[in-house]
Amino acid sequence: MPNTFANALKAHQRGDLQRAITGYQDLLGKEPQHLGALTNLAMIWHVLRRSKEAEQTLRHTLAIHPHHIEALNGLGVVLSAQHRFEEAAQVYRTCVAHDPSHDMAWHNLGLAHSRLEEMEQAVAAFEQALTLAPDRADTLTQFIFHRLQICAWDDRLDQAITRLSAMIHQNIGAIDPYLLVFICRNSSELQKAARNHSRRILASVTPLPPRSTPPAVQQHRVHIGYLSADFHQHATSVLVAELLESHDRNQFQISAYSVGPEDHSPMRDRLYHAFDHFCDGSTLTDEELAQTIRQDGIDILVDLKGYTRDARPRVLAMRPAPLQINYLGFPGTMGASFMDYIIADAIVLPPEQEPFFDEHSILMPHGYQVNDSHRLIAPEPLSRRQVGLPDQGMVFCCFNQSTKITPELLALWLRLLKQIPESVLWLLAFHPYAIQRLQTMAASAGIEPKRLIFAPRLPLAQHLARYRLADLFLDTLPCGAHTTASDALWGGCPVLTCIGSTFPGRVAASLLIHLGLPQLVTTNLKEYERLAMTLGQNHRQRQHIRHHLHQQIASSPIFNGRTFARHLEQGFLEAWRRHVQHLPPAPIHIGR
Repeated sequence: MPNTFANALKAHQRGDLQRAITGYQDLLGKEPQHLGALTNLAMIWHVLRRSKEAEQTLRHTLAIHPHHIEALNGLGVVLSAQHRFEEAAQVYRTCVAHDPSHDMAWHNLGLAHSRLEEMEQAVAAFEQALTLAPDRADTLTQFIFHRLQICAWDDRLDQAITRLSAMIHQNIGAIDPYLLVFICRNSSELQKAARNHSRRILASVTPLPPRSTPPAVQQHRVHIGYLSADFHQHATSVLVAELLESHDRNQFQISAYSVGPEDHSPMRDRLYHAFDHFCDGSTLTDEELAQTIRQDGIDILVDLKGYTRDARPRVLAMRPAPLQINYLGFPGTMGASFMDYIIADAIVLPPEQEPFFDEHSILMPHGYQVNDSHRLIAPEPLSRRQVGLPDQGMVFCCFNQSTKITPELLALWLRLLKQIPESVLWLLAFHPYAIQRLQTMAASAGIEPKRLIFAPRLPLAQHLARYRLADLFLDTLPCGAHTTASDALWGGCPVLTCIGSTFPGRVAASLLIHLGLPQLVTTNLKEYERLAMTLGQNHRQRQHIRHHLHQQIASSPIFNGRTFARHLEQGFLEAWRRHVQHLPPAPIHIGR
């Protein structure tokens, strides 16, 4: 039977999955215990999102060969894809117990621990994987990211970041561009990593044939498709809901392609009714989803994920729509020939940064980040004591995730606490290991650990209400606040930022400048610290800024999804006009 297996394997390798399935099944009809056919067939079922068949095949394999390493690792992958992370972690532990040298199983165990919020164990698993395979760029990236999450700052982390930078420039291995957002201060490096990533994606797909010539723009409604895994209770949906409801149905038809979970939340219901058509593509393969988008006649496909978790960039690489736009989810270039435009503004993407973006920009006049004017804030008044704050004293806050905090910023924040008596720093309750490390560092700097106060996660309306008790939000760098910044501002809390050199570090600056608060945008950390100190000591100045913010929130286009929709539609129509006139994509500036 060697030829049967070899032929099926060749079909598998060239992407002819149906022929490969037939070949493997024919072989298994004659040799039911053929390991290669069983494990390869299971992985095809996994790729085709037929999880039940994949799991059954792998469990059958393990019933025959209980310690077969590739079957164990494969079963962990299949369980993880179903979000059964506890079971997956147990399978990976079994795998490495039988083969401690299996670096991929250690890597996958780290990912499972991460999804279970077991960050210290995740770091240990990634570290073991790196010991076995030092040149695994994907493992090195995860190792760095997870050490940042638990604020484990030391020489090993610095060395890993230096090594990763070298790998990017040498095009070594698979590096996730999203994880670089938190550490890179160089747009050229972010672009290079994104380009390397997109080339790997393109090599794994067969593009669809070009669509026939479209009709003239005036003769039909432009069909817009939005692709996302976040059409449920998620930060992205909180931002875009009003935009989706506000599209002009005389000019546009709006469709959703959802590749995330159905959480039965009020937000999911709201989004479902915001679209003209809602396709649940979560069980479709990338190929099936691309074909569906093509058959639905989408003119412009807006991807809200980029390279973030649960993204489906292979769908975009197949070119299901004539025009494809990168927006909101990923703060940077996708470095991909299959993306035509990026929605931005002149603050997050100034002219000197344009060479580092492979997409052409559609620059919005009042900021690139859409918001919802209907966002609810819990009306019940809160007292400081209710949320664990002291009755008196300045409240600095930063509800960014721990990954965005750096040793330099923490040292700066602790200096503020030292010089402003009774002040406190209010942070989000991260992972316990991060909290312990931050408290230890505070004590080492001569600050009582109890002056770092950690806020538990709450439903969004209640979380927004907490901002009424914070005096000043301190932004992070090189990756700053995005949705978190608009949360703070919407809740009435001024944000102090230091504008970064890359898109991820310029979002809060964009919001503040477009809200008429440019005085809260600093250009270096010395200026940032000096202004934080001034505001921390001057209650009247803070109240003046807060009053101005309140006035601006009520009237600014920044927090009006309907106004944003009108401007975005101008961008869509101009991009589509160029396309139907057979002109290449080009920068588009939407006037005020």
